[in-house]
Amino acid sequence: MNIRTPLALVAAALLALTATAASQGKPPQQQGARQQQTAQQQQQMQQQMQQMQQQMDRIATRAQQMSQTFAKQMQQSQGQNRQQQQIFQQMCDSIGTSARETRQNMDRLHQMLQDPILSRDRDMQRDMDRLRDHMGDLSKSMEEMLNSMDRIQQRLRTKTPTQ
Repeated sequence: MNIRTPLALVAAALLALTATAASQGKPPQQQGARQQQTAQQQQQMQQQMQQMQQQMDRIATRAQQMSQTFAKQMQQSQGQNRQQQQIFQQMCDSIGTSARETRQNMDRLHQMLQDPILSRDRDMQRDMDRLRDHMGDLSKSMEEMLNSMDRIQQRLRTKTPTQ
């Protein structure tokens, strides 16, 4: 048996391993760290999505409660004040409907984010991240709308017919 044959096999195996690692762009140790980092990022995105979904649920509930309050105030009001109450009640109903529909879209996006096939495509992942960010901005805007409407509701409550 020639000693060169086993050495040639070992050298060929090392060369193949090096070529495989180089073709993947990173040594095996870095690949494991990269996978762990990706898993952590995905977990963070999942948590952010869940928080946004919960926020949208709260917005829908709050809008419904505000609508009911406006409806009660409307029953006690007359004339122009009654019309204002009705308009704000309808706005609250619309915000609640939008919040529920946005929540459904968040559920759909959440499913897409969990799809391993879609997460492999960097462009797709980037676009889904942008969409998630936009949904987060939308939920913040809806929250701010309700805060403004709440302040208006407080003013309307304290407003007397002579003002």
